[in-house]
Amino acid sequence: MKAPTRFAVIHTFFVLFALALVARAAKVQVVEGKQWAARGKRQHFFASGLSAPRGQILDASGNTLVESREMTRVAVALPEVRDTAFVLKALRHARLDVNALNAAIARRRRWIELPGLYSAADVASISKLNGVHLTPVLQRVYGNSDGIKRIVGSLDGRGNPMNGLELALDSLLRGDSGRVSLARDNNGRALDSPDGWTDNARPGSTVVLTINNTLQDIAERELTTAVDSLKADGGDIVVMNPHTGEILALASNRVGRTSFGNTSVTEPFEPGSTLKPFIAASLLEHARARPTDVVSTHNGKLELDGRVITDMHKSAALSLADVIRFSSNIGIVEFGKRLTPREKFETFRDLGFGMPLGVPLPAEAAGTLREPKQWSRQTSASILMGYEIAVTPLQLVTAYSAIANGGELLEPHLVKEIRGPDGKVTYRAETRAVRRVMSGEVARTVQQMLLAVVQEGTATRADLATFEVAGKSGTARRTSQNAGYTNGNYTASFVGLFPGNDPQYVVLVKLDSPKGLHYAGGEIAAPVTRIVLRAALAARDAALDREALAASEKSVLAEEHAESRSVIGARFARAGRSDATDPVDRTSYDPSDNLTPREPADTASYTIELPTTGTRVVTPPAARSPRAVPDVSGLSIRQAVRALHGAGFRVRLITAPSSGTSPAAGAIAAPGSLVQLTRPAD
Repeated sequence: MKAPTRFAVIHTFFVLFALALVARAAKVQVVEGKQWAARGKRQHFFASGLSAPRGQILDASGNTLVESREMTRVAVALPEVRDTAFVLKALRHARLDVNALNAAIARRRRWIELPGLYSAADVASISKLNGVHLTPVLQRVYGNSDGIKRIVGSLDGRGNPMNGLELALDSLLRGDSGRVSLARDNNGRALDSPDGWTDNARPGSTVVLTINNTLQDIAERELTTAVDSLKADGGDIVVMNPHTGEILALASNRVGRTSFGNTSVTEPFEPGSTLKPFIAASLLEHARARPTDVVSTHNGKLELDGRVITDMHKSAALSLADVIRFSSNIGIVEFGKRLTPREKFETFRDLGFGMPLGVPLPAEAAGTLREPKQWSRQTSASILMGYEIAVTPLQLVTAYSAIANGGELLEPHLVKEIRGPDGKVTYRAETRAVRRVMSGEVARTVQQMLLAVVQEGTATRADLATFEVAGKSGTARRTSQNAGYTNGNYTASFVGLFPGNDPQYVVLVKLDSPKGLHYAGGEIAAPVTRIVLRAALAARDAALDREALAASEKSVLAEEHAESRSVIGARFARAGRSDATDPVDRTSYDPSDNLTPREPADTASYTIELPTTGTRVVTPPAARSPRAVPDVSGLSIRQAVRALHGAGFRVRLITAPSSGTSPAAGAIAAPGSLVQLTRPAD
């Protein structure tokens, strides 16, 4: 056989090599084509996550409380910088902090992130510089109010929610992140790819709160003033619409410590005498008492279960209405004996005490309400006076709203509605009654008792000249760590219904450990309530129905009527007068020790209106029996007012087609009851 020539061998080799190349190319392009294309794409293109703008948080009127703004983070890659001096000059001209850059250059760092975030306009002049890298980021911008921040919460440096609504509603606010495809040049620098955005981010939903920003500002301002003036450890103000359950304001203030949550829902307190109206309502609801029923109040001192309970307003006997009006500890304990421990427990349980209300704020406290089987021998009396029970300010306002709206406990709302990125409403809060806790008739009766508290009782400093205010003050001793109840350490509170005859607000003012000469809720918390109400009336938008409010204005009587406002023979002046002799709510006591509350000192000077006279003790006389409304037909208006006042009744003048009184002449009514005197229209 003839041996192949050298040319044939070389030719055969090239043919085989060509076939191998073709085979390899076919394998790469046909069999492994997608795999190699993906590898090349990974080398020249990369996908970057795109943060979605968090949704806005608005107040009830549409004012922005929280929003996201697109800002820019600036970084410098030193190896890419051709002229360091020129870049430094450009950064300085753009008002960026170049000190950090100089320090990094001195340490020979290759990648430097400048501190702070900048708007696109601020960094537009340096966007084309070699070595300068701009990264868009989203910054959360909050309102200036610290109180609003305690409601809405905040984010950490990585954009993760830490507290408040930002945490509770994170799944709604954060939206859906997108992805963007970017190309890299031969030096690895990012370029916009031809494909552009591959998956757009979906912004978060907009959350509209029930908070009224104007009312919130008023509450925060007046709370700060009160805390500073009274040198208190802190305080809370809560405002609610009693007919819808909408929370209109949540202000909290703590001195000397940072509070990231809103203490109106996180810190329970012993409410003291502000719980007494609910006991009165339970007695009426169970038909165990009438407003005119009288019990012995033992001249202001009662020994019970190894301790002494005292009243500041000493009297031999008081009616149920007067027990509320003068905040009698002994009276409420005596009336409370008509209720079983289970009935007392169920009264407070049905009002929502001892359980969270379910508002979308983290760390909401349930408060403390123990089962009767866990009560001590003294609990049955203590709980009637607001001790051995703890409630949050929001729980107490929600319970008082039941008195204001006719007896229904409503679910409180903080979120009014939620809107998707397209503006479509995906959720809208609706008024929901949890349960009926008292009949409409009982609610109206208790409301009248609360009117008397402000008109002639322990909280006259909450009264307004043009509108009725109803409410109840409370003064509870506070505990110190490992020391129990301590002298001179009180919680002063007042819960007000405004207007008193047709409430649009329920307002709670609570002050913790006020320092100075006065500490009672009727003296220091009630005036703050009045100031808040005055400011709300003067504001343009404070969630008030002005038309309904106009129908609630007081009827103004003759001068002698203003000077002769009396109840059970005791005369009280309106708040703010230098000669005021209004009563002081002294219902505090030590549940474990015998206690006589301390008397006020001689003088006081505060930015909040406080009494300027010396120690006062207003002693209501023993309760008098109900009597008939006198017949004033044929008398002049002035004479009729005198006759009704002389009989021990309060008088309101109204205009109607015919004259007369309501209740009618001869009707039996309790002394101090309100009698409407009708005069014909002109």
